[in-house]
This record gives sequence, C-alpha cells and structure tokens, in this order.
Amino acid sequence: MPPELELSDAGVPAAERVDILRAVSAEVLETMFFTEALDTECEHDWLPGAVWARIAFSGSHCGHMLLGLSGEVATSIASGFLGLDCAETGEQERAQVILELANILCGAVLSRLWPESRLLLDAPEMGGWEGGLDGSLHGCLALPEGMLAVSIRMCAPSEPPDSGRGN
Repeated sequence: MPPELELSDAGVPAAERVDILRAVSAEVLETMFFTEALDTECEHDWLPGAVWARIAFSGSHCGHMLLGLSGEVATSIASGFLGLDCAETGEQERAQVILELANILCGAVLSRLWPESRLLLDAPEMGGWEGGLDGSLHGCLALPEGMLAVSIRMCAPSEPPDSGRGN
C-alpha cells in the first residue's frame, strides 16, 4: 500500500477500510439501485472487459476512484434505475447511470472513510481498464447479474489526481 494511503488512514486497519468500501458500496446499490450486492473473493479475469468509470478527488485527500462493472450489471443497473427494460436502455443512458453511480459511490465511500475530510469531486468520466490494482484500496461485489469492482488510488498531495492514469 502506498505511503499516502497509509498516512491518510492512521489508526484504521487496512482490512477495516476494505470492509467499509464493500459495505458502503453494497448499501448504495441496495438503496439507490435496488439490487443485492454480496462480498465476494476478488477474481479479476473479467476486469479488462468491464465497463469503467473514473472519478478524481482532491482536498484533504487526493486520488481517484475506479468503478468497474461487468456488462450485464451495467445494463441491469441502468435499466432498473431508469425504469426501462434492458432492451430499451441504450449506451448513452447506460453511461449516464454508471457516471451517476460512480459519483454517488465515491462521495459515500470517502465520507465514510474520512468523515472529517474536505474533498472536491471532479465530474466522473467513462474510461477503460487501467491495469493492475497494486497500491489501491479495492473490493469486489457479486450482484445477481455479474460483478462490480471499486478501487481507490491515492496520490501524494503535490500530485494531481490524474497522474496515476494509465499506470
């Protein structure tokens, strides 16, 4: 784990941070998107083909959150959120809902991890698989339709949050 993440979480064990990440993600999915999300072992062979959103944050903590969803989950969540059949949900609608989910998740997770923090969230963006998860706070959840992954990568306060992109 990078020193930036360790220093910013003094007193909170790494395992507890992962539990918080998973619990908050499950709560958001269940209350806002009406789908059950269960903790699962991380098996990452599906990640390169996932639908990805990325949201940077800065302020008292600096970094970005990555949200990956298997294609079936992305379609199901979007159609459920919009009240449409899966066949009626186009790419644009799906992307808008995924970006909204990324924004909601990032705010909820960060406020639970660092309740006294002052953070500014950038607008979320659709993206692709950025490669390895080393140095990130990461958790996977199983949904009825497939998988969801949430990762938070920290940066040093002097680095812009986007500096980790593409590594």
